[in-house]
Amino acid sequence: MRKILKPLLATFSFLLVFILLADPLLAQDTKPLSPKEIATVFDYDPTTPLDINDVGKETRGNVIIRDITFSSPGTEQPISAYLIAPAASGTDYAGVLYVHWYEPKAKTSNRTQFVDEAVKMAEKGTVSLLVSTMWSDPKWFNVRKQDGDYQDAVNQVIALRRGLDVLLAQPGVNPKRIAYVGHDFGAMYGSVMAGAENRVQSYVLIAGTPSFYDWFVFNNALAGDELTAYQAKIGSIDPIQMIKTVKDAGFFFQFGEVDGYVPRETAVEFYMAAPDPKRIATYTSDHDMEHDIIQTDRMAWLTERLNLK
Repeated sequence: MRKILKPLLATFSFLLVFILLADPLLAQDTKPLSPKEIATVFDYDPTTPLDINDVGKETRGNVIIRDITFSSPGTEQPISAYLIAPAASGTDYAGVLYVHWYEPKAKTSNRTQFVDEAVKMAEKGTVSLLVSTMWSDPKWFNVRKQDGDYQDAVNQVIALRRGLDVLLAQPGVNPKRIAYVGHDFGAMYGSVMAGAENRVQSYVLIAGTPSFYDWFVFNNALAGDELTAYQAKIGSIDPIQMIKTVKDAGFFFQFGEVDGYVPRETAVEFYMAAPDPKRIATYTSDHDMEHDIIQTDRMAWLTERLNLK
């Protein structure tokens, strides 16, 4: 079972090297937001009606999958989501917010990615919300404008916070048993949200990178002073900056050993920035992170953290 999981000591043996060797791009002067600035930037009115509407429903055994929409400030259209819960009513359900990855050619690059896992979690007594994001559109990365990346990131984080509002509004969900699971951009934006939120106690971050710059310059159209200004602004809300500010939450990082988008040194840098308690696991996987053992490990960690059966 553990042949696919690299010993953690193999990863930690590289820690000192990677702490001492910094990427010059990441070492540029970037001023992180202060706690007061974070509260202001990601502020929204939580009393605004969620406008939850049912679109469809499916039953799998003792689990109900609701296809819903809800509203969020900064988004022109309602957000589509799956709300997956035990069919029976309860008074002490755990809650998980799932956020998918981005791979335009993958069928799972949308809110369907974690449906099967959420059904399994519902059988353990969990209510899950699987949300659509701006990267649910396969064309998103190539049609987005770099001068809009900062505000788009802010709006997306607020939308994720609204997702938490929806999750916590469900009957029987215990606000002290809330987790977040995100893959790829889902991990990155979840890390940013973590710096602005205190309602999530447990985070699983899968194959994310600590800096927006790492990926947002793949189709770079900026240079000179414009690029410097861009780096400084988007860098102020980088996942690695925001995760450092988190208090009273635990983290489980999952990375692939053959992931071409997240080198080992980048993975370790991200892990090191997170507060304790935290855990890291690496697998012989590429960026899709689809091996069964990865899901098994994740569900085992969530089961322990959320006190499930």
